[in-house]
Amino acid sequence: MKALYRRVFKNQSTGMAAIRELLQMMFIGEFLINSESVWVVSPWVGNIVLIDNRAGCFDALNPEWGRREIRLIDVLLSLMSKRAEVILVTRKNEINEPFLIDIKQRSIDFGVRDQLKVVTKQKLHTKGVLLSESLLVGSMNLTYSGLEINDEWIQYSIDREDIAKTRLEFDEYLNNA
Repeated sequence: MKALYRRVFKNQSTGMAAIRELLQMMFIGEFLINSESVWVVSPWVGNIVLIDNRAGCFDALNPEWGRREIRLIDVLLSLMSKRAEVILVTRKNEINEPFLIDIKQRSIDFGVRDQLKVVTKQKLHTKGVLLSESLLVGSMNLTYSGLEINDEWIQYSIDREDIAKTRLEFDEYLNNA
């Protein structure tokens, strides 16, 4: 039986590349299917780099990106333009405010504002990225510090039951909004 989970323990000298690659491949995979919903749950969120397209390897996903590092907002907007609903659950605070303002304004500019749901919870501590066929959970916020600096623990899963249970749990954020 193949492994359905992968755990990564990251500190400043190990694991950073593994987490970057996991996030990149998760989101690239989402472009290859007709995603219905994308969940980003993180108390602190920033416009982190998700896809390295400097060599043009992912031009086919969105030719408008160009040869550069593609950030979270760009990826989410592109997924929304493919009719995916993006649900962002975070805290409302001064650190997240620039990100929230930017994604809301750009979703209006791109004509996909109806595909974005933002839920703020002051006591939020849960962290996870839930896509159609993959799940990343653990201690890491989706920020530069979470990705590049802090010691973190994450678990990646492609287990369908795990994904379904997490989707039900995350749905409670919308039900209680």
